[in-house]
Amino acid sequence: MNISIEIIGIIATLFVLISFLMKKAELIRIINIVGAVLFVIYGVLINSISTYILNSCLIIIHIIYLVKYLIDKKKK
Repeated sequence: MNISIEIIGIIATLFVLISFLMKKAELIRIINIVGAVLFVIYGVLINSISTYILNSCLIIIHIIYLVKYLIDKKKK
């Protein structure tokens, strides 16, 4: 496997791991979105349908919850 492709996967993993260290829901979602986008790219590059479908779904879920969180925060 190409080392640059593997580096994308490692960076994606680091973003997801770092998100677990965050306390603010907003920051957790944003960092997870970045990680998931990188995993989608990684999944496409390694031709792993399950990787990019799962992470595409996670991006959508995180965006929905992030928007909901921001709307609720704005109302307060």
